[in-house]
Amino acid sequence: MKKLLFTLACTLCLTSGFAQKPDVAIGKATYELTHIRDTANREKPYKETMVLLLGRNASVYRSVTKQLQDEMLSSQIASQVKNATDPNHLNLTITGGGAVTNEEFYQYANTKKLYTEQQIVNYYLVEEALPVINWKIGTDTLSFGTLHCQKATGIFKGRVYEAWFCPELPFRNGPWKLNGLPGLIVEVADTKREVIFKFAGFEDISNTNQTILPPAADIKTTVKDLQRLQEARAKDPVGFPKASNGGGGTRITGMRMGDIDPSKIQSITVNKSPTANARENNNPMELPEKK
Repeated sequence: MKKLLFTLACTLCLTSGFAQKPDVAIGKATYELTHIRDTANREKPYKETMVLLLGRNASVYRSVTKQLQDEMLSSQIASQVKNATDPNHLNLTITGGGAVTNEEFYQYANTKKLYTEQQIVNYYLVEEALPVINWKIGTDTLSFGTLHCQKATGIFKGRVYEAWFCPELPFRNGPWKLNGLPGLIVEVADTKREVIFKFAGFEDISNTNQTILPPAADIKTTVKDLQRLQEARAKDPVGFPKASNGGGGTRITGMRMGDIDPSKIQSITVNKSPTANARENNNPMELPEKK
């Protein structure tokens, strides 16, 4: 395992840097993502709150649910360590979260680039061409609160999507990898209603000084090498995190289990959250393209 990761790390470090200028976020769109990932259990779809930060030239799409879940786990660990009767014999009880989106998607309309950041213990960054979707704009209109939208239909990654975009919000961006309409994609779903990005709000955040830019510390890689890392993790989910430590691109946002001396942990009890998403996924967002 360590030999494979070392070989991959050498390859990744040789990858050329991805240069983009920072953009200031001026708008934020929130979406409630619903995805039927398990076709044998359609009545319990995957659900997640997502946010799209928008600048004049760039956007980033990420999971709010993941952020809250990470913060909750960190708080649980820190509180129990602090209040432990015997810090050398810890009995930890944590509420484990379910599946969440570990990727962040950065769209750059001007340079036609898409950057995907993915956490596989460390944080990796992949550069690709921004997808081109052949949208057909129709005459139907619909309002979401005060936002007046038009309908467009397009095919992307094996699914037919119906999108509602707002010309009054001049962003050529949308949730996930969806983009290319003359206005923000406010709400969008595939025609089978298996993937739904439901509009949950838009706000002006121009006074919050948030910057849109992929983290410089991310390990630059390719789609092929990232897939190899994913396969290595799938083969050895227990050993992979240990072998990956110190590989670079790590991000500390609070106390983690790895911050505790293992010799001081006497027991760990994990309670599953009743609202956690299942990890089964036999119906991914990206399906084979029809020829």
